[in-house]
Amino acid sequence: MTIRICLLACLTLFTLLPAQAYSQAEAQRKTTQQTSSESPQTSTQSLQLLKDIEARLKAGNKPSAHQPAVTAQSDAFIVLEDSIRGVAQQNAADGMQFFLTRLVLINQSAQPLKLSRSQIKAEVDGQQVPTRTLPSNLNYQTVQLGKRTLRLNSLNFRDEVIIPAGQQDSLWIILTDLPPAPRIPEIDFQVSVNDQVLTLNVNRFELGKLNYAVKLLGPSQCLAELTVTGELNSINIGSLIQAVDQLTTRNIKRFVLHFPDADTQIDSSLKTWLSRAANQVGVNAMVNSPFPAFPNMISEMHLSGEIFKDTKVTFLGYNKGQVTHETEASAIHAALDSAMSALTREKVAEQIRTGPPAVKIAALISGGRQLTSEELPLILELTSDPDPLVQQAALFALRYLGDPRAYERLTQVAKTVGPQSEVAIASLAESRFARGQEVLLKLLQESPPASQKTMIGIIAQSPRPQWGDAIYEFVSSDNLELRKAAIKALVLNGHPRLIEILTAGLKSSNPEIREVAFQELIQQKDNQSETLALNYVLSQLEQTPPTQTMLAFLDRLKDPRAIPLLFHHLENLKLDSGSRIAIINTLASIGDQTLETGFLKVYPQVNSQEKQLILSALQKVDSPHYFELVEQALHDSDLQVVSGAIKSLRASGSIEAVKILQKTLRKTDQPSTWNDIYASLVSIGTPEARQTIMAARFEGEHDEKKRAAANALNDIYSRSPANQYVKKGDMEQSRKQYEAALEEYQTALSIDSLLVPAYQGIVNVQNAMQKYEEALKTADQGLAIDGMHARLYVSKGMIYSNLSQSEEALQQFHKAIEIAPLDHFAYVMLASHYSKHNQNEKALEAYDGAIQANPRYMNLYDFKADLQLSLKRPDEALKTYDQAIQVNPGQIKAYISKNTVLRKLKRDHQILAVCDDILKENSLKRDPRYVIYAYLTKANTYQQLSQLENAIAACDAAIKTSPGEMQPYLTKAQIYTEAEQWENALHTYDQMIQKNDRYLDAYTGRGHMNLQRMDWQAAQKDFQRAFEIDNKSSQAITGLAICMVYNHQEEKAISFVKEQLENFKEDGLFHYNVACVYGRALINLKDQKKTPDVQKTIKEYQDTAIQHLSKASEVGFQDVEWMQKDPDLSELQALPAFKTLVQTLEKKQNSLQ
Repeated sequence: MTIRICLLACLTLFTLLPAQAYSQAEAQRKTTQQTSSESPQTSTQSLQLLKDIEARLKAGNKPSAHQPAVTAQSDAFIVLEDSIRGVAQQNAADGMQFFLTRLVLINQSAQPLKLSRSQIKAEVDGQQVPTRTLPSNLNYQTVQLGKRTLRLNSLNFRDEVIIPAGQQDSLWIILTDLPPAPRIPEIDFQVSVNDQVLTLNVNRFELGKLNYAVKLLGPSQCLAELTVTGELNSINIGSLIQAVDQLTTRNIKRFVLHFPDADTQIDSSLKTWLSRAANQVGVNAMVNSPFPAFPNMISEMHLSGEIFKDTKVTFLGYNKGQVTHETEASAIHAALDSAMSALTREKVAEQIRTGPPAVKIAALISGGRQLTSEELPLILELTSDPDPLVQQAALFALRYLGDPRAYERLTQVAKTVGPQSEVAIASLAESRFARGQEVLLKLLQESPPASQKTMIGIIAQSPRPQWGDAIYEFVSSDNLELRKAAIKALVLNGHPRLIEILTAGLKSSNPEIREVAFQELIQQKDNQSETLALNYVLSQLEQTPPTQTMLAFLDRLKDPRAIPLLFHHLENLKLDSGSRIAIINTLASIGDQTLETGFLKVYPQVNSQEKQLILSALQKVDSPHYFELVEQALHDSDLQVVSGAIKSLRASGSIEAVKILQKTLRKTDQPSTWNDIYASLVSIGTPEARQTIMAARFEGEHDEKKRAAANALNDIYSRSPANQYVKKGDMEQSRKQYEAALEEYQTALSIDSLLVPAYQGIVNVQNAMQKYEEALKTADQGLAIDGMHARLYVSKGMIYSNLSQSEEALQQFHKAIEIAPLDHFAYVMLASHYSKHNQNEKALEAYDGAIQANPRYMNLYDFKADLQLSLKRPDEALKTYDQAIQVNPGQIKAYISKNTVLRKLKRDHQILAVCDDILKENSLKRDPRYVIYAYLTKANTYQQLSQLENAIAACDAAIKTSPGEMQPYLTKAQIYTEAEQWENALHTYDQMIQKNDRYLDAYTGRGHMNLQRMDWQAAQKDFQRAFEIDNKSSQAITGLAICMVYNHQEEKAISFVKEQLENFKEDGLFHYNVACVYGRALINLKDQKKTPDVQKTIKEYQDTAIQHLSKASEVGFQDVEWMQKDPDLSELQALPAFKTLVQTLEKKQNSLQ
């Protein structure tokens, strides 16, 4: 009865699942081992990479990354590639932190090597974490590998690889739930290869890929430039920021990070973050930063290098908001700008004389205002400096000086061609003295057309009244380029006759002049300019097709006069497709229902893409002909047209649109079409759309189509704004917080009264609270919305079952099965109902129905076998597991469950046969975990049969399968210990510790062995070491305590375990071992004189030991055979309470016999 009740309670939670469940075969993904293009491809390259890394670390007085040290003679070593520390943006505010890497094993030996996941151990901040394969919640997480962005599920997370001699191969490793950003944790990997442990510190390894040099520049060395080479990534960025932090302790507040190599490897997300962080230094603006922040005291942070070349640097000076620069000089100038502008004239001059070129440039441009004629000779000299950027900076500074020699030099350079000429012209235009503009006007009159064009463009950047008349003269120039430049310049200068000039330009016979005038007009926002431009466009449309610029302008003004002109061009079928699509989009944007006639006229002749656009346009203007046309489109032989029609119906969202979608859905047998329709109905989301999807779950003969409908309905529910409250209700229900769950479900219904999962949740809660009548009413409310919701009928069946109304319960269960015959849940609950009423044969038949509905769901076989075992039919249970194995030979679960039953029945030889079956099954023996399970199960079974030699041979076979896996060694050592072959056990434990000196079970196992051989001192050392590795280990704690008792420190031992008890309340083995501590203390009291105090202590120890043994049996400890012969419990074994406990445990064990 207990089994059936527990089963019923457990399965009640299944009603939270979607309404229908179907048997699905897992698709096999074929993926390749993705790598970034920069990764070493040969073992020689990997060795050189590691050597370079270790050399950099040594030069920086850092510990090595790899242990042991690697040479060309080393059999093997490991490196990492494609390492990324990222964040999965999930429900948590700051997301889940993860670390992804490709761990590469390089085989320099003469034999093949195996690298399996079980050989790899990982530690984060000193705590061991699983080296897992890809968790399902990260399947669609994207990462940047080299220049490619990939989803994690596109990577091949293999469990093992075989690496030929002289080659290398890798496994993807992902560590999840890392400490939150921005802190970068310490990560270590340990890989066991051929009796050797290879250790790699991730942080130092990645640090070794980074190289940077620090140089102090500027007045009082106020600027630090860090020149960065190598690789900068999400791990070693912390070291770079730490270097910046250390420099701020020297009161340096200005920084430039210079990346001289265009091929610098830098994570794209890190590059984006650097720009953002540099822009926000000192303002505490970065929230939830994924990387350590720059110190707040920094006042300037700039980034430079070709990797930032997408940001333009102007020759007229430094753009104040800019923090990324293509050149090193511009970044240094930007960082020193405010410092130079605040310096005295003498100090600016000093920086110009003594500073390196980048500092000279900053001083000349940003400190030029402070200079006087006294510095003129120096500046004139620098206008001929070998560095062209210094030349330009000197020419820039001359704008602040009114000396004739400055004008002379500027005039001289302005007459040349190139960047220096442009700076000289700009300095004359921007001169603080009127003489500068006079010189420039004279130059403008005297220069050739090419130079005049350049001058006009530069003058236009500095609007002044005196420029207007001079530029106006060029509007009528015979030189076309000059005329175009003059028009553009006059626009910028705001010439009073601008409209007149642009009107004349629109009437020009030269199309280029017309285009320039038009482009300038449409930039103006006044009515007069827009009217001129619009009239020009309309006149052009009468003769030629529109340009993209014209269409954009029409879209802005939405003048209906353009509609017939645009339709005229649309009727020209020879017009290129791109132009036609642009015209249709513009018409849809600017038109109204008057578009209908024109679109209906051209619709039959246009291509599929254009048809889709026209349908969308007619839908947007509520054309009365839209639905007629869209129905025609839905019957088109071109599926693209059909898809476009469905999308336009989605945009409509009307009742009529839903009706048409429903009609099309019933007729179509095209998966792409029904999927598009379901997606549209989900998007529309109205009650009518929901009802259409609900009905589609059971209409027609296409099972895939019906499954798609069920999935679409679940999508509607998941997209509902109320769904978040359903999830909260489910969470509260799982915690048995029923009132809180009801409140969440009621909130969901107040938002979305048609959300059936909320009704389902309320029914489950009311059933659990035994409010059966209310639960039935709620279920009927849900069924009034969705009369084919199978799970609600199951819930009603469960309620009637709880009310002992068997007939009604059966009706509901059978109704659910009729609706959803492929949903195993109804069968399972029907079986539970029959079992509760001792109709066990019918229960078994119901389980058979569940298995037939979903034969690949392994838990169903367990449910049936549990019932058979409760009926004392173990052989039938074994046949059930045989059936599971026959259907799913590649599922290890059935083999393990069968062995569990056989072990309880003590059928050791049959266990061996099951293990042999595992080793023969190809799909299982490819996974080393299953092979190890089979061999170790055989080893333990042989031990039970007292076949020591065979047991050890099985352990050795497991070790050979996966030499880096510790469990086979541990089992081997335990078997030797059980056989009291102390030396062999000790040798095996020593092997384990040699492979991994932090393997906890090796120390606790050896400690227990030393206790058995009565070497208390050695045992205490082992348990002490285990406690140092993990001070939360129950084995280490109780082992230490027992050693204390052996050394007659009873009170200290008992006090020690009492302190730890709070952490192990539900740990059966811990309670058993605590009982052993008291038992050993009783042995120590055995020979003492039985004074009243000693007798009181004995009674107290006895009672406490029995309490812990009872608690141990309650929470899982069942080894009654060992309990009766454990020497630590010898003083308890004669007690009546002990004997009673033994009898109780034996009855439990014998229940299967």
